[in-house]
Amino acid sequence: MEPRAVPTGTALSAALSRSGTLMVAEVASRFEDLRAFMSAMAQLGFKSVNKDLSSTFFYLLEFSKAGPPRRRPCAGLRLLPCLYKRR
Repeated sequence: MEPRAVPTGTALSAALSRSGTLMVAEVASRFEDLRAFMSAMAQLGFKSVNKDLSSTFFYLLEFSKAGPPRRRPCAGLRLLPCLYKRR
């Protein structure tokens, strides 16, 4: 299964109001590099407001709209497929 990318920054930015908040709740195993993801979100014009990494299964990330997105592609937005354990 191929990694999937998050919707583009222009789509996210257009969907949020100026004081909008973007909440990301994602399975922890899908992130290959959390720092790269956070950096890519900053390039898209979002500022990190809160990170909850206390769970080993899920990451809860909160972003606020900080400015206009940059037009170049952001490699850090690629997420890996979910990993399931066979029981």
